[in-house]
Formats: sequence, C-alpha cells, structure tokens
Amino acid sequence: MALVAGTVMALMRGAFAMFPGFSSRRPTKKYAAAAALLAIAAYLLISGVVVAAERSFIMLAVMLAAVLFDRAALTMRNLAISAIVVIALSPHEVVGPSFQLSFAATAALVGAYAGWADYRASQLAAAPIQRRSLPGALMNRFAVMMLGLAATSIIAGSATTLFAVWHFQRVAPLSLLANLAVMPIVSTVVMPFAVFASLLMPLGMDGPFLYVMGQGLSAMIAMSEWIAAFSPLDAVGLVSISSVVLVTVALVVATMTTTWLRLAAIPIAVAGIAMMGQVRTPDVLISEDGRLVAVPIGGDRLAVNRARPNAFTIDNWRRALDVETIAKPDVKAFKAAPVTVEAVGPPGTLFRCTGDLCLARHPSGQVVVQAKTEMAAKPACAFASVVIIDDATASDPCRRPSVTVITKRQLARSGSAEIFLAVDPDSSRARTRFAVEADYRPWHVQRQFSREARGMEPYQRKDPNLQARSEASQ
Repeated sequence: MALVAGTVMALMRGAFAMFPGFSSRRPTKKYAAAAALLAIAAYLLISGVVVAAERSFIMLAVMLAAVLFDRAALTMRNLAISAIVVIALSPHEVVGPSFQLSFAATAALVGAYAGWADYRASQLAAAPIQRRSLPGALMNRFAVMMLGLAATSIIAGSATTLFAVWHFQRVAPLSLLANLAVMPIVSTVVMPFAVFASLLMPLGMDGPFLYVMGQGLSAMIAMSEWIAAFSPLDAVGLVSISSVVLVTVALVVATMTTTWLRLAAIPIAVAGIAMMGQVRTPDVLISEDGRLVAVPIGGDRLAVNRARPNAFTIDNWRRALDVETIAKPDVKAFKAAPVTVEAVGPPGTLFRCTGDLCLARHPSGQVVVQAKTEMAAKPACAFASVVIIDDATASDPCRRPSVTVITKRQLARSGSAEIFLAVDPDSSRARTRFAVEADYRPWHVQRQFSREARGMEPYQRKDPNLQARSEASQ
C-alpha cells in the first residue's frame, strides 16, 4: 500500500511538473497527496479490508493527511496517532505479528532518518556546493538510491528480526541482497504499471500494462528464488519472551530519544540478545485435530506418530524445535497384545504403533501415548505420563493423578497444545499449554460450537440408497 501511495504521488507530481505555470500557483503536493489517499482507499476496498491492509491504510492516511495540513508526514507523532487508531479499532492486533513488525520497522526508520537528516543538515551548512557532470550526477543519484535501499533494509530488518523470530522461528540472512535486487524492479516496473492498469481498467485497456506488471513480478520471483537457493538454513528455534521484551524496550529508547540518551538502548539490546536462548522447548507437540503428535527424541530428530504427517504442521514444528530429521513411526513393532511398558523401547525411541495405539518414549524415560479411542488408551494408563485421545466423546480413562490426558474435545475448544514433562513424574504431572487459552481474538468464540467442542461424534453422512431401501421396506 505504501508503494501504491508513493507511485501515485510521484506520477501526479511528475505530471504537474509538466505545467510549471500551474504548479507555481497551486499546492500540487497536496493535490498529489489527496489523489494518493483516494488510491489507497480504493486499494483497501479491492483487498477486502483485511486487518493488515486496514492497519496500513490508517498509517498512510494519517501521514497523507499531515501533508494536506502542511505537517511533516513521517514523524513519531503521526506514528503514535496511527498506533492509537489501530489499537482503538482492533486492540487484539497488538499481540499479532503484523502490528509489531510494521510499527517496529516504521519507528526505527523514522528515528534513524530523523537523526541522519539532522546530521546531514549540519554537514551541508559547512560543505561547499559540488558541481558534477550529467553522467556524474546520474551515477551519484544511483549510488544514493542503492545506499538508501540498503540502509532501509538494514534498519528495518534489525528492528524486526527478533519479532519475526518470536512469531515464525526463522530469519532471512540474505534479505539485504534480496531487497537490493528486487526493489528496483518493484519501484520502476511493477508498481507504476499496476497503477496504469488500474486507471485504464474501466476503459478495457489494462491488458498490456498488466502483462508488463506480470513480467516484472515473474522476474522478481525468479530473482528471489535464486537468492533463496544460496541462503543458509533460516530456522532458529524458539526465543525467550524476556528477550523480546528487552529488545522492544531498547527499540523504544533508541527511537523516542533524540540526544545521547539513545546510547542507553545498546546495553538493553545486548542483554535481550544474550537471553534469546533461555527458553525451554516443549517435550510433546499435539496438533489441533489430535491426530498428529510429535516428540523430540534427541539427535536432531523429531518422532511423529503418522507415516504421512501434515507438511505445514511439521514444517512449523521443525522450525520451532530447530530439528532436521522427521522420524516416522514403526507400525509393525507390536505383534501381540497387551501392550506393556517394556514393549515401548528404551528412552529416545520413535513411535511404535499398533491398530489404535501409538507409543513413544521421551529421552527422559517418560512414555507418550496417542490413542484413537478411550478403550484403546486404558491399558497405557498404567505406565504413560501423557495420553492423547483422538475422540471428542472420550473422558479421562486414567485414575493416576500423575497422568496428563488430552482429549479431542479439549483440542477443539483450545487449539493445538504443547506439553512440558515433569522432572519427577511420580510427584507431579506434566504442564500443558494450549494455543487458545483465552478468547483473545473475535473468531475464537466460534470454537465452542463445533461438534468436537461439544463432545459429539463426527457427522456421518447417510447413504441415500440405504435410506431409500429402508423407506421402501417400511
């Protein structure tokens, strides 16, 4: 959306510059800002008024309104107003990655360029004016543009890296190179032709411009994939919440202060970075539907109970636990019933599965069980520490207080779960943390209305042929 606003403003001001008489008498900058405001409003409607686009629209609308009223567009005051409006409309967005990443990057850029502007103003006041030839001026302009892109990427990337790691457990080590490579294509090809296509769409003349835009996007994607192929592993695992809080405080201090007090952010940021690894990773991960269970078994391996696990879920778990190898279950381990603790195997073994039961032993020696029914889970209650039942109608079949039982009904109401095994399983039970422990998003309330959340069996579609034969027989 920022590129749309910038492209519209640049095109409008360039068009007004072709009429110097008119431009010298009229506030063409305000006209261009008003046109950009209308353009991003249309963009917001076209995008479906999603939360991320709504936040971007509010931020840019405040900045463009500042231009209309002869105020500086990029200031901390405008950023604060945008944050207040976003929080008033969608307070739950404060804990989301979109809010944190965008405002952290914008705050860092505004603070950094404000300091650079003050420094450059003091230097230009004493420096003599340099005259360059046309080729020299063009080369200087290109160098300044590339340095600006690099500085923007470094500043925004530094401000948002830890938030990205916190939410997605991954980093982009070659983001600077990728931004420098694709931004000229986006700025000179993709966005201008997108604007031209939008303006000419009512006339049915948008085809050639959309084609050029598509070629630019294809080049951008190809270049990004080529750079990503050289990128090292981007998974970094979980980070401590204390680290995120300290780095956030350091960012606030660095961007809100304008004197030597900015240096106070350095020790706070260093302390936050030093605490990144002080986090305990979960011992058991359970998917939302209760069908997929994963247990880290050491040696950079993650044991799962399904031979064909969901790729998206597994990819997220691999990044969170920073593991490489997925250990598939042994479906032929149990040849006879009943299942005993001796048959599970030594600590750190992968899942061993029979018809309705899968068991794995954590490196600590504790046993994790996933069962399809309550009846199948009962034999494992004698020795298991965690029992997951893929049945919404099931209740707790275990009488031992040290056994943690998770049913499909709990997962349907509270989302996926992570379990931290007890150090002493005989005296305490494992600690469970669900993805949705409270309804902090508007749509979380809908969870309580599903069949699984109400403890009902899955819906069975009736066979129309069978029903017709039954009615005929009656």
